[in-house]
Amino acid sequence: MKKFLFILLFLPITGFSQLMYEVDYAYQADILLYEVKYEYRADIKYWVADYQYQADEQKHHWYWCDYAYQARYKVYWVDYEYQADKLVYRVKYPYLTR
Repeated sequence: MKKFLFILLFLPITGFSQLMYEVDYAYQADILLYEVKYEYRADIKYWVADYQYQADEQKHHWYWCDYAYQARYKVYWVDYEYQADKLVYRVKYPYLTR
């Protein structure tokens, strides 16, 4: 019972963070992304967090990990818009992702 409670308490800390890692090849990626120039063209507006604890999946606050095993998602940046799974736009401030 104690182990079960510990898992329930620990899950929100690690389970819902948007940890990303950039891979070298498209076949290694979980998702293919293309960064658009204008905010209105994006499927996702994201902000890059400075620290891992700031990452949040619900708000699209991303933290770029140093190693692939640390990340929840492995991404590859494609050269053309039609190759992407999602179109993204990077915002300057975290409140602009909503």
